[in-house]
Amino acid sequence: MSTASPWGEIYPLKGDWEFNWGNLYSPNTGYAASGQYFPVPGIWRDYSPEFTLQGHGSYRLKIHKTPEQRNLAIYVPRIPGVYSVYFGKRMIFANGINGTNRFDTEFLAHPNSQIYLLDSLDTELIVNVSNYRGNFLKGGIRNPFLIGDIDSLKLKVVREMIWETLLVAIIFSVGLYHLIFFASYRKDLVPLFFSLFCFLVAFYSFVTSGLQYILTPELTLDWRIRMEYFCEACLVPSVYMILRTMYPKQFGAKWMAILMSTMFIFVLSVFVLGEEELIYLYSFFMHVPPFYSLVLLVTLGYAWWQKEDRARTVFLSGIILAISMVNDVIWGLYEVYFLIPYSFPAALVGFITFNSYIISLRFTKDLEKVEAFAELQSKYNEQLRLNAEEKAKYATLVDQSMDKGFHSLIDQLESKESSDKSLSKLKDELNQTLSGVRDILDLMHHQGGKEELVEDEMRKFVLKNPLFAHSEIQTVSQFLRIDECLQVQRIFSDAVKIGARRSGESKIFWGKEGDSILLRLQATGVVEIKEEPSSLLEADLKVRAEKLGARFFLLSEPGKFEFELRLHS
Repeated sequence: MSTASPWGEIYPLKGDWEFNWGNLYSPNTGYAASGQYFPVPGIWRDYSPEFTLQGHGSYRLKIHKTPEQRNLAIYVPRIPGVYSVYFGKRMIFANGINGTNRFDTEFLAHPNSQIYLLDSLDTELIVNVSNYRGNFLKGGIRNPFLIGDIDSLKLKVVREMIWETLLVAIIFSVGLYHLIFFASYRKDLVPLFFSLFCFLVAFYSFVTSGLQYILTPELTLDWRIRMEYFCEACLVPSVYMILRTMYPKQFGAKWMAILMSTMFIFVLSVFVLGEEELIYLYSFFMHVPPFYSLVLLVTLGYAWWQKEDRARTVFLSGIILAISMVNDVIWGLYEVYFLIPYSFPAALVGFITFNSYIISLRFTKDLEKVEAFAELQSKYNEQLRLNAEEKAKYATLVDQSMDKGFHSLIDQLESKESSDKSLSKLKDELNQTLSGVRDILDLMHHQGGKEELVEDEMRKFVLKNPLFAHSEIQTVSQFLRIDECLQVQRIFSDAVKIGARRSGESKIFWGKEGDSILLRLQATGVVEIKEEPSSLLEADLKVRAEKLGARFFLLSEPGKFEFELRLHS
């Protein structure tokens, strides 16, 4: 380093380091020179076939600087397993106790500090690594140590922390926004599944970032792997649920639902398998997502081919996500990139941005449809109102003309000889015809349902007459036709006029009794003045009961009144 300029520069310590397999450095015994040199960053399973997956070893690199390079410092990266770092005989960093087997190796906590000043001109940088804990498939120094100006290193750490915090916060905020959006507009499930996907990506970004070491330094290596594995196993099903809701015709097939449900085998393994078994399965799982992604992309391309709304944009964003995922998968399996490092998180952000825009467009279109529908509904209601007014107008004209015509005929008949039975019969038939026409016109005027014709009228009568307070009125008009409901209303009105208006306690029953529908009126006390002669009312009541095919009983005495109408439902 004596020939390099440290001012504002940072250099990765990439190159060949001395490596001692099967030996751990101790300040008491010193470093045992091995004469073997291997590239760093690197994992020792690639160094030599004799190096097992699980093992331990020590690395050494000698650093020389000039007296003027007072601010030269080392940045210690996060690497798999339990490791400790020494400047000569002085330990500067350790996340646990290095051991020579699984039982001796113990993880304690990740130190927050990663930058250490080089305080001597010649320094031996020694690193002990034991990968019996955590991801033992990646034993060695996987990420490079950095050397450079201490201020530049600190600035680098701060920038990474700010970037990671913003990334997690923004993705989480997008998820929260779509969750609130779904809570206020529950007709579309896409915002719900998309918000869950954003929460999953935000958690995955946190787990794979340096924030987790700062906020949860004592979280075990086993649980860190489980959380990362859980997030990756849930990514494909969560994307499938979004696409299934957006394009049910293409993604709603039963075979696809069965295929995607097999991913939950991997999700379940997070909570069932032991640490070593889980890491082996995790290694196998890295081959799986590209296959599932290919199925989703082919189906999404089919949706595009069928000209589904926004399918092309979703397909293109899915292609970018899939390529970046394959890039990170190849790095995880073979330590090789064909794109930029860690492209998958960046592609996830892009995927979220694209699909958030698409969901917003879906919502906007739904709002436009709702507004258009509301406008059509308003026009339809206005047309109904005009039709109702027109119908009422013509019904009134018909009522008036019919009423005048029938009454003229009836008056002429009454002026004739009253002893003529045929004329009396004709008069009665004319009265019945007039009553029937009025019933038809009343139904034309009526804008409500059956309950408004029967039960509501009875309840209004009870409210106006406190003596009927103990009445029982059930809702049974749905068992009758609407014209039958009108006949019941007229019969009830006639019965009340005949004798139900009395001074004593009275009661109405309307409801089911066995297989019949029963109307019963009971009243006591002195009868009030009648508005119409009882004979005319009883005649009208009889005719209406015959139209219903019902039986009735009527008893009207000075101190008592009973009426009962029984209809078969």
